[in-house]
Amino acid sequence: MKTGGTIVPGAVHRNPGAMPEPSDRDGRGTVTMGSEEGTAMMQYAVFDTAWGVFGFVAQDQRLVATFLPRARREILAAIRASWAEAVETQRLLPRFQRDIVAYFEGKPVHFSVDIDVSAMPPFHRLALEACRRIPYGRTASYGDLARAAGKPSAARAVGGAMAHNPLPLVVPCHRVLRSDGSIGGFSSPRGVAEKLRLLRLENVSLDLPADGSSVDATTAASFDGFGSASRKRRAAVAV
Repeated sequence: MKTGGTIVPGAVHRNPGAMPEPSDRDGRGTVTMGSEEGTAMMQYAVFDTAWGVFGFVAQDQRLVATFLPRARREILAAIRASWAEAVETQRLLPRFQRDIVAYFEGKPVHFSVDIDVSAMPPFHRLALEACRRIPYGRTASYGDLARAAGKPSAARAVGGAMAHNPLPLVVPCHRVLRSDGSIGGFSSPRGVAEKLRLLRLENVSLDLPADGSSVDATTAASFDGFGSASRKRRAAVAV
């Protein structure tokens, strides 16, 4: 299967990313898939965007986790709960920070930062890497990603991988819809409403109410009555 970046065979056990980010020939950065123990320092940064405070954790020049905009205290609490040893480094991955700011200003951005998904189960890693290849402003289905990951009947497992995606935005799980074009779920503090907002930011054509008023907060994760995505916006995920 073609991947969106170079696969690094060895990795830190928990997922890494830090300092300036190199880019490989296809522009997506490297993807660490292995699981060796490492000792590189964990670092994190939080910074302002047009949508609020964004945060991320990195180690050994690779992203470990990203946090969509929310209250600064919530992001810091989440980081300290999982990476108590992480050190705040505000100049961490400066190009990535600029790209995130540009994204939330509505600019089409292609994230070339290196990532590490070595802590994820093997199939989840493949599904996340397939998801990373969905271009800005396009969508793919869970079934599309299952086929790209080599298991065409594993759409439900792809849904599980998206639900546990540690790198939202960089691995753009908000671009993954159900096979009938309905919205599907989204594991973020703001749920499906945030998924819709991200898709609208990218000008993805969805037959949805302008204010998202039909989203029932108690059932949003499983609600599939949002209509079809424009097929012109569906991405071909390379296998």
